[in-house]
Amino acid sequence: MEGNELTVMSGTALSVPPATVIAEAKIAVNVFKGVIELKPKKVIINNEQYLEYEDWQTLGEFYRCSVVTRDAVPIEIDGVKGAKAKADLVNIDTGVIIGGAEAYCMRDEEKWSTRPKYEWQGEGDNRKRIKVGDEVVPWFQLASMSQTRAAAKAFRNRLAWVAVLAGYRPTPAEEMTESTVSSAVQERRTVDKSEHYCAEHNVNFFKSGKMRGYAHPIEGTKEWCNEPEEPVKKPVTRGEFAKAGIDILEESIKEAQKHPGPPSESPESVTEPLDEETKADVQTGVMSPPELDFDPDILMEDLKKVHWSNNTVKSYIKNIYKVDTEGTVVEVVSRLTKEQRKAFLGEVQERLTMA
Repeated sequence: MEGNELTVMSGTALSVPPATVIAEAKIAVNVFKGVIELKPKKVIINNEQYLEYEDWQTLGEFYRCSVVTRDAVPIEIDGVKGAKAKADLVNIDTGVIIGGAEAYCMRDEEKWSTRPKYEWQGEGDNRKRIKVGDEVVPWFQLASMSQTRAAAKAFRNRLAWVAVLAGYRPTPAEEMTESTVSSAVQERRTVDKSEHYCAEHNVNFFKSGKMRGYAHPIEGTKEWCNEPEEPVKKPVTRGEFAKAGIDILEESIKEAQKHPGPPSESPESVTEPLDEETKADVQTGVMSPPELDFDPDILMEDLKKVHWSNNTVKSYIKNIYKVDTEGTVVEVVSRLTKEQRKAFLGEVQERLTMA
């Protein structure tokens, strides 16, 4: 490697050897730290330094990234009004969207509800700036801050690993305050998109106040979308599993005998109850599960790569395909029709290309 040139990363897994990625990141880190150290006013909270939006912009330039902020919109959450904005992270050279984020600025936050109002009073040498009361912070300022936060978070989602390598905290400074804030604000700021994300509406779920679980308001309506809860499953012993398997199979056979379908190609074939040998196979785990037209292990790996949690997958399938989401992700996907499954797996693959 010669000089301080950086390789543009395409976003495809291992398009650049990992050793090269880290080596070039170290070059970026050294240059970046030199720039940040020149700042006259650094954001230090609890003896740790946080990066402001302008700092993230600088780091983004190293990796040919920029952001496009969308219009801020008014929003009300649990009776608290504020602004929400989205930002897309784009490749400067191609214009391709490679990431993004959304962020809020609410009136229950410190400094964003009211602010002191001052007037100049007196004459001559006695003229002073006197506080005369408080005034509501204009909404356009909340809108602007929500856009700034969304833009900084979009950079953070892609480049936090470089910031941490440089020794800085990954949370954008605009999401931090010098003192304590309410639990509702903390929830909005710390929800991890990969853990609590609604794939159907492309927004974060959040939880605040007396809310029992994570949810989000559906934009343009008065309705809410609730994050599905993971069912608490009782551990099943091997013996219980084997017995349940036999019961289910025998019940299916009995049901088929009551309501026979069209004749099979072999008219002599009949459906009979499980014999002792088959039962023994179930009990010893010899019998193979039904064949799937997808690889469960590959699917789960792909879902991790696109940061879809089990709850996210189930929420997406439930809302898009109206399918029962009890059980594991593989079981839920298996319930889809062949066409639905093809569409779902195609959606995952499309998101992989953008990951």
